[in-house]
Amino acid sequence: MNPRMLVPGFLMPMAAPGATVFGVMFLLDSMARAFLVSLIPLTAFRILGSERDVSLLYLCISFAGLAGTLAIPFLMRLMRRKWIYTIGCLSLIAMGAAIATATLTGLATGMWLRVFGTAALYTTLNLYIMDFIRKRELVRTEPIRLLFGGVSWTLGPVAGVYVADKLGLEAACGIASGCGMLLLGYFWLLRIRENPAVAPASRLPPSVAYDVRRFLSQPRLRLAYAIAFSRGIWWAMFYVYAPLFMVKAGFEPSTGAAVVSIGNGMLFLSTTYGRLARHTGIRPVVVGAYLAAGSLSIMVAAAAGAPLFAAALLVIGAMATTALDALGGVTFLRAVHPYERAEMATVYSTYRQIADITGPMVFAVILTFLPLPTVFAAAGAMMLAMAWIALYLPRGM
Repeated sequence: MNPRMLVPGFLMPMAAPGATVFGVMFLLDSMARAFLVSLIPLTAFRILGSERDVSLLYLCISFAGLAGTLAIPFLMRLMRRKWIYTIGCLSLIAMGAAIATATLTGLATGMWLRVFGTAALYTTLNLYIMDFIRKRELVRTEPIRLLFGGVSWTLGPVAGVYVADKLGLEAACGIASGCGMLLLGYFWLLRIRENPAVAPASRLPPSVAYDVRRFLSQPRLRLAYAIAFSRGIWWAMFYVYAPLFMVKAGFEPSTGAAVVSIGNGMLFLSTTYGRLARHTGIRPVVVGAYLAAGSLSIMVAAAAGAPLFAAALLVIGAMATTALDALGGVTFLRAVHPYERAEMATVYSTYRQIADITGPMVFAVILTFLPLPTVFAAAGAMMLAMAWIALYLPRGM
């Protein structure tokens, strides 16, 4: 008997594939990651002792994570999509156990598992979304998914630091692993199948290089990737350097985590951006978000002498960047052809690792010669440049 037959009628939206189910899956996935998002750079800073070395650690993990992400197409040739999702869940569970050791080796292992698990879950979830959500509905449903994630990214960072302070790092890591276990159980309870009416053929191209060339040959996919890449760099800057900035300014680690949590709380505006885009189109909202986030990030560097004011500017910048989270993914989901969804989704998912490589690499060079606030100015300049590039979005998208 299918377990969903036992679910009461009022809970059916959480049992049948759709916007609510995908939102709950994203909530649990996000909570496992968000609970440790501020603890990871703070733990790395305690172990390594400098912001530059923290950047180099993130850079090394990103290179290793990219290799793991590019292995996902190979795994898809060997097993069904549900097993890839399962591996992603198991990676998040193991992540907590590794980071709980509080050693450099354990931290690096946990960081890599976090990157690989995220890529596996993100790629397969996008495929499930494209199976069950029509393209014209994406502007409505994607912000809903981000709204669910907002719960995790608002509560997780500050809660993780609080639990670690009161009960120890092991307790915080245990909660993160527990969220991974809940996600795994929920996923198998759902028994989601690839939708045969819209699922692409299972045959994959012969190599990753072919997939990448095919992706790069399509202007709309290149633009969607640029949007995802740039917002990935901005969030990587925010997650790593906002808490470090506050600690360097003399505040407690919990204050830095609170800045991250409040910034993530802006994800609750996702549905507002979705409604706005349905009336104006995606392009004006995305361009405006880039202009606002870029200007505010540069202002953070100028206001570094007043850390609380600078933190407020960062939070407002997060409010603008949330629009890119809510709508940026839609540009990919609408542009990809049904017959190559799996291949293009895998290539698209590498934006996280490429951003995590590029950001720390550039920031490490900057921090070798210049003070920490310069990182915010560099991120702001990138966002302003992206405002011009985003003008190439089709008007009707």
